[in-house]
Amino acid sequence: MTPPTLEALEQYAALCNAHPSFRSFGVKVHFPDLTRLRLRVASVPLAMRGGLGDDTVVNGGVLSALCDALIGCTCGLLDPSSRSATVQLAIRFERPLRGEVIEGEARIDRAAKRLVFASAEISDADGEVCVRCQGIASLLGGRG
Repeated sequence: MTPPTLEALEQYAALCNAHPSFRSFGVKVHFPDLTRLRLRVASVPLAMRGGLGDDTVVNGGVLSALCDALIGCTCGLLDPSSRSATVQLAIRFERPLRGEVIEGEARIDRAAKRLVFASAEISDADGEVCVRCQGIASLLGGRG
C-alpha cells in the first residue's frame, strides 16, 4: 500500500476534527509527518475534570476516550479514505493529569491486513507523560 500524502492526512484530520465528539471535547488532531498523529485539547473544561475527587485533575474516562481517539485515528496513517474502529485498548494511568492543556501522540507499531497495532502517550502542558496506551484498530473500508 502506498503511504498517504500529508495533504490526504490533513483532509482526514479535518474530518476527525469536525466530528461532534471531537468538537465537544475540544479535540484537534493533526499529522506532523507521515509517521505520527498528534492530538491537543487547548482548554480543558470543568466538565472533563474531577478525577480523584479533585477538580484540577482530568477525569480518567475522558483520558480513556482520548486514548481511543488516538489509537483509532492512527489508521489514517495507512489509509485516510477508510473508516476505522478501535477493537482493543489497554491503558496505563501513570500520574494525574492537571492543567489546561492535554497533548497526545500516537504511532503505528505494526500493521497487518486490516489491523493496526498502535501505541500512544498523553501528556500535560509540561510534557510529562501521564497516560500510556496500546491498542488495535481495524480498517473498515471506505467512507461512502
